[in-house]
Amino acid sequence: MTHQLKRHPDNSNLHLHYESTFRGLSVLTRHAPFITEYLEGIHETTQLALRAHRQVFAVRFDLHFPDDDSVPASDNTVISRFVDSLTFRIQSARERSRRLNGTAHQTDVRWCWVREVGREGRPHYHFVLLLNRDAFNTVGYFDSARENTYGRIHAAWASALRMPIDDTNGLVHIPENSGYHLSQDDPAEMDRYFVRVSYLCKAATKVYGNRCRVFGCSRG
Repeated sequence: MTHQLKRHPDNSNLHLHYESTFRGLSVLTRHAPFITEYLEGIHETTQLALRAHRQVFAVRFDLHFPDDDSVPASDNTVISRFVDSLTFRIQSARERSRRLNGTAHQTDVRWCWVREVGREGRPHYHFVLLLNRDAFNTVGYFDSARENTYGRIHAAWASALRMPIDDTNGLVHIPENSGYHLSQDDPAEMDRYFVRVSYLCKAATKVYGNRCRVFGCSRG
């Protein structure tokens, strides 16, 4: 029988998860082991979103750096700028809707991200965004000029990179079937969602020891 490590070999503060479920939800077993603390972080953030909103729109996407070294990628300053910019754009959009329609739904902005390093040595981020489904229920057309969720994500990443938006085409990747409509009344959709986002929690491709956080999520 193969011995299974209980802790991550490069970061003994992190525990490894090998089971096919986590808190009753399925995980993407072919990518096991997972990091327990990251699974817990995504699960808790999702539950907080569902306690705040009866229905939640969740979308998972990837953020890439340009191929050259024009943008420093040695720390997480860029992802912090992205979160701030995206939150501002989403809240501004809802405020405009509220001024036009006093009954327009507002939303909390909750999120989780992981930082990974690819074979070429460049980092990238996997990101999960959770919003009130009554306010946002789709990513929209993949056109940075449009006033939709995709456009806000793209514009926020360009702002975080401090690059013109036209120079960042291809740096935001929205996978197929990346959106999920979550509610406490639809456990099957929740299970499909958690399988998908468990990928972010895989132990592989995480790099430790450089004083750079690998996982982050919204609080409260």
